[in-house]
Amino acid sequence: MDRIISMIINRLIRRTVTRGVDAGIDMAMRGRGEQADRPDERQGAQRNSQGLRQMTRVARRFTRF
Repeated sequence: MDRIISMIINRLIRRTVTRGVDAGIDMAMRGRGEQADRPDERQGAQRNSQGLRQMTRVARRFTRF
């Protein structure tokens, strides 16, 4: 029973952290002004955010054990 509760809590924490990271990236990009309106800047920001998400997933895998 204790294990199930900890699994549920860990899952909720992961979702919350992921949403927070996504919201932070969106807010940071929104504050850039006119530079964020250029298509190449927007694509670069998307690639950076995808790379950040992948790095957090890999880091989570290594810190589990």
